[in-house]
Amino acid sequence: MKVVYCIKDYSQTGGMDRIICFKANYLAENSGHEVIIITTDQGTRKSYFELSPKITHYDLNIFYNELYGYSFLKKIILQIKKRIQHKKRLKKLLYKLNADIVISTYTDEFTILPTLHDRSKKIGEIHFSKESLAIGNKNKRKSFILKKFSMLAGKRKRSFVKKYDKFVVLTKEDLKNWKNLSNVTQIYNPLPFHTQKSADPTIKRVISVGRLTHQKGYDLLIRAWSIIKNEVNGWQLDIFGGGEELENLQNLIKEKKVEDSVKINPSEKDIIKEYLNSSIYVMSSRYEGFPMVLLEAISCGLPCISFACPHGPSEVIEEEENGFLVENGNIQLLAEKIRILIHDEELRIKMSRKAKDKATEFLPDTIMKEWNNLFREVIKENTSCK
Repeated sequence: MKVVYCIKDYSQTGGMDRIICFKANYLAENSGHEVIIITTDQGTRKSYFELSPKITHYDLNIFYNELYGYSFLKKIILQIKKRIQHKKRLKKLLYKLNADIVISTYTDEFTILPTLHDRSKKIGEIHFSKESLAIGNKNKRKSFILKKFSMLAGKRKRSFVKKYDKFVVLTKEDLKNWKNLSNVTQIYNPLPFHTQKSADPTIKRVISVGRLTHQKGYDLLIRAWSIIKNEVNGWQLDIFGGGEELENLQNLIKEKKVEDSVKINPSEKDIIKEYLNSSIYVMSSRYEGFPMVLLEAISCGLPCISFACPHGPSEVIEEEENGFLVENGNIQLLAEKIRILIHDEELRIKMSRKAKDKATEFLPDTIMKEWNNLFREVIKENTSCK
């Protein structure tokens, strides 16, 4: 089977890029598919994640990223030109490839693919939740006009979901938001790694990993830590990631006088080592699609504490079994749960074992079997219609 992924580029460190590269590698190496990745903005940049030599890559050289920095009107004009160019080049390539399955990752190709009548079946996958898209747009620092435009553009984009043969969401919670559409299904992201090793519950370190953005809520985590700073002698909070909120967060660390116990570290490629060198994981996100960091953390045997934000934490964390779920945005309660785990080593040991057990539900062989079944289902539907 010939499977094509469409993505903007895969040179970044983001979770979506990582998962798409992982799935593409798995399909090429373990499922016997011919896998192709089509990008719009890759150019000459190298992949941040290693790709199988069996995967073929094409870049359409559209470069949507060039639109940043232009005035609203000029941006619209240039975007229209790039969209026309994108459709023309993608159509030509797909007719040449004669693929069985073409997958949109809900980026710029999403409203183009259903209009192309090559022989392939079209699958869309979204790495956010329906609700988080709306929350994200609301929180962005944009003028009223830009927010209104983004809202209308998002609504138009969502109207294309029904045009796909299948549309895949990440969580059971989010699946309910699309219940009026019969072509929507749910598949979790697979664990990108699995280690037999387990974190040492005696290590006095709390870890959190992710982009330094408003979404990830590190300001809330730092405020929660400041509440218990005098009760956690010898413990360290290490945050790993980069992003636009770095300076604001560093200033907040100074303001709250927690410089001696809170540190922001650059993104770490060998993040498994850091998970294993910790004993608690905390996620303070305001919203998520499906938080891969929680999967990675439980795979390493880390008890997890997270806001019960939309969407995903409640499908990874089992309350008082492998961690704690906290009312979304409740800083005081987040601090209390961190305090409980810090002072109860026996509970950390118990939750560590349960975390490892939970991680087995997201192993690649299990999740990718669901994807292969989905491919066969849409191809069978295509055959039965002939």
